[in-house]
Amino acid sequence: MHGRDAIGGLIDAKGHIRTAWRPVVDAMQVIGASEFAARAAALDRRTRFDQPSGAGTAPRLDPIPVPLMDYEFAALAAGLVERATFLGTLLDDIYGAQTSIADDLIPVSALFGAPDFVRQLARQPGFRGQRLSFYAVDLVRDPATGRFGVLRDHTDQARGLGLAMSIRRSVAEVMPELFGKVTLASQRPVIESLQDWLHDEARGGPIGLIAGGDADFADARLLARQIGALVLRPDDLSCAGGTLRLRTLAGSLPVSLLLRMAPSGGIDPLEQGGAPAHGIAGLFRVLRSNSGTMLNTPGSGVLGDDRLRPFLDMVYERWHGTLPQLRPVAPPSGLDAEQAPVAGTATFDFATISHRLFAIRIGAVWRVLPGGLGFARRADGQEVVKDIWVIDSGETDHGTASPPNRSVVRAAGRIATELPSRLADDLLWLGRMVERLDAAARLLRLALPRFIDASSLPHEVAQRAMLASCLIKARLLPDETTGPFLSARRLHQTLDKERPLSELIGEVRRLLDHCGERFSISMRELVHAALDRIPSHPDSDPAAHTACLGFVAVFNGVIAEDASRSGGFVFLEIGRRLERAEALAETLGILLDGTVDRLDPGLSLAIELADAQLSYEFLHAGPISPIPAIELLIGAVDYPRSLAFQLDALGVALRRIGAEDQAVSASRLTRGLQGLALSLAKGRGGPEAIGTQLEATHAAVEALAAELVARYFAPIPPAHRMDAEAG
Repeated sequence: MHGRDAIGGLIDAKGHIRTAWRPVVDAMQVIGASEFAARAAALDRRTRFDQPSGAGTAPRLDPIPVPLMDYEFAALAAGLVERATFLGTLLDDIYGAQTSIADDLIPVSALFGAPDFVRQLARQPGFRGQRLSFYAVDLVRDPATGRFGVLRDHTDQARGLGLAMSIRRSVAEVMPELFGKVTLASQRPVIESLQDWLHDEARGGPIGLIAGGDADFADARLLARQIGALVLRPDDLSCAGGTLRLRTLAGSLPVSLLLRMAPSGGIDPLEQGGAPAHGIAGLFRVLRSNSGTMLNTPGSGVLGDDRLRPFLDMVYERWHGTLPQLRPVAPPSGLDAEQAPVAGTATFDFATISHRLFAIRIGAVWRVLPGGLGFARRADGQEVVKDIWVIDSGETDHGTASPPNRSVVRAAGRIATELPSRLADDLLWLGRMVERLDAAARLLRLALPRFIDASSLPHEVAQRAMLASCLIKARLLPDETTGPFLSARRLHQTLDKERPLSELIGEVRRLLDHCGERFSISMRELVHAALDRIPSHPDSDPAAHTACLGFVAVFNGVIAEDASRSGGFVFLEIGRRLERAEALAETLGILLDGTVDRLDPGLSLAIELADAQLSYEFLHAGPISPIPAIELLIGAVDYPRSLAFQLDALGVALRRIGAEDQAVSASRLTRGLQGLALSLAKGRGGPEAIGTQLEATHAAVEALAAELVARYFAPIPPAHRMDAEAG
């Protein structure tokens, strides 16, 4: 394909700078290479700031765009619409009448050998879905002829579409000189038309953008911002009553429209096999019945497979009597590859460039996004991403008017929905696991020295017996590891074999990854840096125990200072307080098992475990006395490591999510502990009262946790409960 300039690339056939590149080259000369390098660094910072939470590493963006004149782009867009229309028709045929197979245009072995071919959705006569709605193509230009050729078709997922819709805002901030010299074709009409069509198709419900597997979560979140969608994982959804349902804290909501940015393989584990949590069991049945729509339909990626690539032009020619405008080419190299300037450190470098353009089917009409992404690979192997500009010459009609009768409310963005229960569940368990790690590290740090330097003094023998019981209750040692004469060697061997801390740290990492979308970049960096400081073999390493406590301190500090007090982080707080309350009730029940006047040695361990020495001295001068110490550990609502404090804080958090019945239960438990402390102070309670109250509190907190699970998370379990018809 030719543009009005004869030769593609930076220079035309006469050795002149091409029209589209002139304002860019002028800016490069005025700004200079060193300033461009500084602008590239500024763009990196801006990209990092804009990177959606939980999205991983931000792509490296380059401030030098790839310009195309609008008449040049118009020819490309015509070829793109032609190709997208053909591929959509071919997908319908492959999964429908299969005339291309019957006419020997596509070999059966090539089709059935393609991993992305989903046999379960083939030959479904009642299916009315739109199999291909988002299409991307990688193009390269031959510098000698100026012709564009197809390097790769992306029919599975239009990777990079979210970035293509967002990159211009970032580049504009660091390159104001360029934006003042040219007028660019606007992407807004295409984006707004897409928003309106999607919200109409969603029928008033949420638009789900499902990401998982090898999906680019950064791009998924950028696209979701543009179209007002919710980024979901497969385990956020279930199929019940023949419809798709989104699991939320307020119950399940019907979902009629999903955009797929997850791989097709295993997306319906009921029919394809695989882990239930990695797919949506019953999805294909919903799609076949036209009760829900997924864009792109699973299996659309088959046309991007190299097995079918050689046959596409032959099918097109047989169907249309001519060859397509855009034809496949081999990957260019060396002098055969188009070069584009990229910002270097001291000079401008040149790198091979490919162009990724995007076509979107809105209703029955294919629209091409004005612009796209340029992928440049530098000599050192580093890939940078560029913004593709379509420069308005004033001679081409781009259709820049906004959609008629557009709804202002719809254009404003997102549909408000409840927090997905999967995310709330993950946050709750993250809070629990962080607290469990804290309790384990504190207990091991307290216990190990007493077993390493074990004496035969009666009170130390008693302490070791209590600590062994605490370690077993905390699941840090197996049940058969008992007794005050447990040797240090056996303790180390058991810890190294069972690896309880390593398992806890691994679970914390997993949950942090699952909840990453709720953490800002700086929050994630701080938390992960503290987590990475824990030694690789932490179980019997005292230095690792201190590092674990350091991580917990950083985590809690980040949450206290940077996290929202609403939304999902309330569940993290609930998880923390539940876990700490259960652990305290269980541990104190062991350490305070004795007569009030003979609680030492357990009482001294409880004070040390809670790091309460200074707090006690501040409140009560003199040596530790049982009654005030018990009041501090059990009944003080103003001491952050007391049992009553956990239950009081739990009640506050429960009220914030509307769990009033459970909040009342937490408040009742708090008052019971305060009453116990008051009775002991007045001499009306004995050791039996302490043990009974702690045991009852532990059981009540466990029951309260079970009620929360039943209310918010149990109706549709992670394994995707199917309705009765599924059997």
